[in-house]
Amino acid sequence: MTTVSPVGTCGFAVLAAGSGSRFGGAKQVAVLGGRTMVEHAIAIADRARRPPSPIVVVTGAHQAEVERTVVPLLGNYSGLSMCHNPDWSLGMSTSLRTGIDHLERTASDVEAVLFMLSDQPLVSPDLLCSLQQRWHQGWTMAAPVHEGKLLGAPALFGRVWWPCIRNLQGDRGARGILETHQDEVGGVETDPGQLVDIDARQDLRHHTGAFIPGDCAPRHGSDRTHAAE
Repeated sequence: MTTVSPVGTCGFAVLAAGSGSRFGGAKQVAVLGGRTMVEHAIAIADRARRPPSPIVVVTGAHQAEVERTVVPLLGNYSGLSMCHNPDWSLGMSTSLRTGIDHLERTASDVEAVLFMLSDQPLVSPDLLCSLQQRWHQGWTMAAPVHEGKLLGAPALFGRVWWPCIRNLQGDRGARGILETHQDEVGGVETDPGQLVDIDARQDLRHHTGAFIPGDCAPRHGSDRTHAAE
């Protein structure tokens, strides 16, 4: 394990660039529990971050639809911004690079990035807080695990790993980096159920009951705000 005492902040990158081919449209703006999925991701990130940590939404295939949803929120969340990935069709690696480049360009004090997927609305603020806590403990990467097995996103990467992420190609996410360097990953024991992707329209109906009416967070979510100590 390589430990680095963190200096600076952890930014959040919500990846919302996919085409949603299996869903049949812009699932980023599909409504679940009264809010679009990208709104859920933003709200959950906001509950877990330490102000003024920035949140960037990376758009792509459905840029106009996602922007119409996010623009009205810009005044509600300090540090919320958007950036567009024109190369979204070349795979997730391009969205990872776009998010890092935007955060590095607009928030010079960001020393770690926590990648979230806009189609994982059941992720709890507690999990995001715990990932940041691993970083504050000196881990340069952090990810959810279950019984010793890496689960993937959401995942946190310190600046030392950004060159590796920038070198990714095609539709490969950053999971390969986590798997290759598992001894550098601060694992957070996680119920795999909260990492479910919304891939099809029937998934929306199946998971609607997981949300408290009028709230942004799933029923297992944290009541804490800005709790990443």
